[in-house]
Amino acid sequence: MKKMTVFFLTFLLCFCTFGCSQKEVGAGEEKEIIESVLEEPENPEPLPEFSVKDLEGNTVTNDIFSEADITVINFWATYCSPCINEMPELAEWSESMPENVRIIGIVTDVPSEDSDQYALARQIVEKTGVKYANLVAGEEFNPVIREIVGVPTTFFVDKDGKFIGSPIVGADVAGYKSFVEGYLDALE
Repeated sequence: MKKMTVFFLTFLLCFCTFGCSQKEVGAGEEKEIIESVLEEPENPEPLPEFSVKDLEGNTVTNDIFSEADITVINFWATYCSPCINEMPELAEWSESMPENVRIIGIVTDVPSEDSDQYALARQIVEKTGVKYANLVAGEEFNPVIREIVGVPTTFFVDKDGKFIGSPIVGADVAGYKSFVEGYLDALE
């Protein structure tokens, strides 16, 4: 019993330390974010093939990426306050994005459509005004999720679903916007 308690407390400490991350970006860091657009991606492989449901019950596949020059993929969880707190700003941004940019959310802690977390994720999306697609992370996303050190973590992918630049860990909508603007400028 004592070993189990120590294990649980260790896990809880790690979770609290790394579970949710929030980061403020200063002016100097913003320049670094933009410059990272031109760097070689850390993850040159495309996202794995997937066919998953979104929170509306629609099937979504990798084809979603072909609809935009860049897709912002925001991995989040229902237990993560920084994730939920940034969602209204992400919702607002998604409404003003150019047509060649899109955002999708991937909720990482929903095991199935009949789970309590699924219902909670739907409530969160509704309350925060999010209209962009939010996918239930199927097992196809496990290789990516295993590499995430905390949520929210935001990746950027091109039309082919290949990672571009470096992911941003923590709630940082200004950083996401800077990255997207830099990427679009580099395309011109």
